[in-house]
Amino acid sequence: MAHDTAFHGDPQHYDRTRALPPEVLQAIVDRLVERLPQGEMVLDVGAGSGRFALPLAERGIPVLALDLSPQMLQHLQAKKDRSALFPLPSLGDAMRLPFLDGVFPAIFSVHTLHLVADLESTLDELARVLRPGGLFALGYIDHALQGPVGWTLAAWRRALAERGYDLSQPMWRDYPQVVEALTRRFGQPHTVVAARWQKQVTPAQVLEGVSKRQFTPYWGLPAREHAAVVAELQQHAAHVFGNLDTPRADPRRFVWHFFGSAAAREA
Repeated sequence: MAHDTAFHGDPQHYDRTRALPPEVLQAIVDRLVERLPQGEMVLDVGAGSGRFALPLAERGIPVLALDLSPQMLQHLQAKKDRSALFPLPSLGDAMRLPFLDGVFPAIFSVHTLHLVADLESTLDELARVLRPGGLFALGYIDHALQGPVGWTLAAWRRALAERGYDLSQPMWRDYPQVVEALTRRFGQPHTVVAARWQKQVTPAQVLEGVSKRQFTPYWGLPAREHAAVVAELQQHAAHVFGNLDTPRADPRRFVWHFFGSAAAREA
């Protein structure tokens, strides 16, 4: 399995396929801003194209946007206002952060820690550059199991487990595993559901995304085995959903886990 989990595709396609409703994005950012220190630079680990760093900067938060992909950071730079200093793009690896000890009062990361090759080394680095008593925020989208996206992801993971794959590996690591590791390191989090919404999708659309490896949990398998798992999922989905072209509600929520003594003070 390849260990390069940086995004090497088209950043504009990335933005289109991961766009959030404006009111949802605003609620997510609002819940984060409530806990961030004012006037001090914060670190976004895995900033990508800046979908959270940019609105934070517009709210007056100085953000250092770290990512492993030069293409994504170039796209971020192109999207921001020419007169704006922040977010400030920074090319770097979460496992070897290019910063001094204890320099950030707050760090946040969205949809990144399931990708790092060595989670424990990454947590070592996060703890190293975080100021004592500082805040670490983990964010991610959680899909309901009864919806096409949540059902498909669970079925994919079961298929991999049945084939003997280690689901703690990069890309296949899930967020309960990440939260457990962070809890061992930083203590119990304060958890906030920032937004709830749903989208109408067809199971066929979701399975097409799996077939094309559109999202990171579906990376990593050799082509032949990937195709076999997709065919298996399509067969199972037909039994569960019936007509795969019928739109169905896909409930989802955005979850923030706030770690550290700063999170406890704000809770």
